Amino acid sequence: MRKEDSTQAIVVKLLVVGLLLELMLYSVFSLEWGEVGDALLKTAEVGEVLFNQYGVAVLMLGLLLLSAILGGVFIAQEEEE
Repeated sequence: MRKEDSTQAIVVKLLVVGLLLELMLYSVFSLEWGEVGDALLKTAEVGEVLFNQYGVAVLMLGLLLLSAILGGVFIAQEEEE
């Protein structure tokens, strides 16, 4: 935190982090996970399903992530004076 942060700003930040943590914990503990049993898939089976049935979606998601990374690098560059 910066030195010039007021007490009110610190309280707001803590409240936001607390609410996000509570939402995350509620999401995890409210799910019914069910039994694992014999439903385990091998990695190769997951890969086959992803690229055979959802190949276009995987490629589009890859392009979206690549553009997000490139945009982040572009924004993070410092300008030389």
